[in-house]
Amino acid sequence: MSFISYAQNFEDVMLWRALKHVQNGFYIDVGAEHPVNDSVSQAFYERGWRGIHIEPVFEYAALLRKERPDETVLQIALTDTDAGTLTLNVISDSGLSTAVYAYAQQHKLELGYTSEQVQVPAMTLKTALQSLEFKDVHWLKIDVEGFEEKVIKGWDSQILRPWIMVIEATTPNKPELDYAKWDPVLIAADYLFVYFDGLNRFYVAKEHAELIDAFSAPPNVFDEIQRAGFVGLESQYEATKHKLDKLDHSFQQERQALLLSTKQLLTLEEKYASLQTDYAAEKTKIDELNHLSLEQQQKLLTSTRQLLTLEEKYASLQTDYAAEKTKIDELNHLSLEQQQKLLTSTRQLLTLEEKYTSLQTDYTAAKTKIDELNHSSHHWWTVADGLNRELQSVYASKSWKITRPLRQARLVSQWVASLPRRGAHCSIRRIKSLAKPMVIWAMKRALANAGLKRRALVILTKYPQIKRRLHQLALRSSLLINREVTSPIASLPPTSEALDMPELIKNFSPRVVGIYASLQKTINARKC
Repeated sequence: MSFISYAQNFEDVMLWRALKHVQNGFYIDVGAEHPVNDSVSQAFYERGWRGIHIEPVFEYAALLRKERPDETVLQIALTDTDAGTLTLNVISDSGLSTAVYAYAQQHKLELGYTSEQVQVPAMTLKTALQSLEFKDVHWLKIDVEGFEEKVIKGWDSQILRPWIMVIEATTPNKPELDYAKWDPVLIAADYLFVYFDGLNRFYVAKEHAELIDAFSAPPNVFDEIQRAGFVGLESQYEATKHKLDKLDHSFQQERQALLLSTKQLLTLEEKYASLQTDYAAEKTKIDELNHLSLEQQQKLLTSTRQLLTLEEKYASLQTDYAAEKTKIDELNHLSLEQQQKLLTSTRQLLTLEEKYTSLQTDYTAAKTKIDELNHSSHHWWTVADGLNRELQSVYASKSWKITRPLRQARLVSQWVASLPRRGAHCSIRRIKSLAKPMVIWAMKRALANAGLKRRALVILTKYPQIKRRLHQLALRSSLLINREVTSPIASLPPTSEALDMPELIKNFSPRVVGIYASLQKTINARKC
């Protein structure tokens, strides 16, 4: 929370830094002057502290009583004896009133201030504050314009021991130091000098030495100080700004009203000028008509009648025009609906054209693929036909007939050598041929029973090779319909020879594939 300082040299800042831990403290302000301006006590008063003000000038004593009704205000002067009265040189509206005549004359010469001598009650500090004997006084400030020595000599340090004393230590309204005569009195009273702010010297009683650290640095940013004058100026600025804003707002409103009135006045003036012009024109016409002869008046009457007739015709034409315009609007409305329908049809047609174009593209791609396949098929058919012709020419050649005994002898020797192997192979084939009807019968039963078929498929999933062979057997036995047509070989019966064909032969024409299947069948029969 910021600290608003009212004192002229931040004395209240330094005192508050040392004593802010004290709740509802007590102070003595000697030479208090104004209750707010340059006041050391105002900041403490706002925080619940109370005290005694000693002020000999009537003007300031009255202000203090008015602004601080709950505090004691002593309108007296302090000196070193209980003399009864003292001559005070009062300089109005300033804090320079003094009991030292030489200083009053100096202010007159240097600043042009005039003074008035008045007699005021005078007594020692001990007598004035005897009611505070041995009570806690947290701070005592003395600012008496060069009369500090007399005031301090009238103080009894044994019965009144403020925690902190602040005493003006320069010549009035000058920077020259002037404390040598009274400083020893405070030192002898067990007070420690702790700080000089350029105007005042601060002393701390030895019994409160814990407060000394608060005076290690001058007022600074960490004290969060705000000058009371600035705060007041800010408030005045805000109030003045608010008034100016209101005045500006009122001015703008008045200005707008004036502009509106001016515009209205200009408009009225224009209308008035126009009316004057029309009036002059009409008056001219009337004057001209007054000079027309009877014959001219007859012509005018005739012209007027013709004009009325033309106006009637014009009104009739307007009626016909309105009727025709209504018809045209209706036709335009119908035309808009037809345009909407046409637009919708056009969009549908464009969509169909896009689909047609896409189908044409797909058709062209498919036709190209078919042509390629036909070309490939014709090529391999030609190759197979050539091979077949070569084979037939080999069979018809003399060398083939001459070597026939040799081939037969070779086949007999191979047959004799392969008797053990072929015997085992033929045995396996015979077992297969005997087991085949039983397997076909079992598959028929499984296919006819949905539950049995489901269990069989679960078991066969674990043996994919057996499942594939049983599937081929079911296809060959017409137990299942083969839905896959991937090449020309699919049109042949599903024989074991066709299933064992190389991939190259499957791409030949049906005739070549048939020849290959017959040859393979013959070779297998001979092996048995």
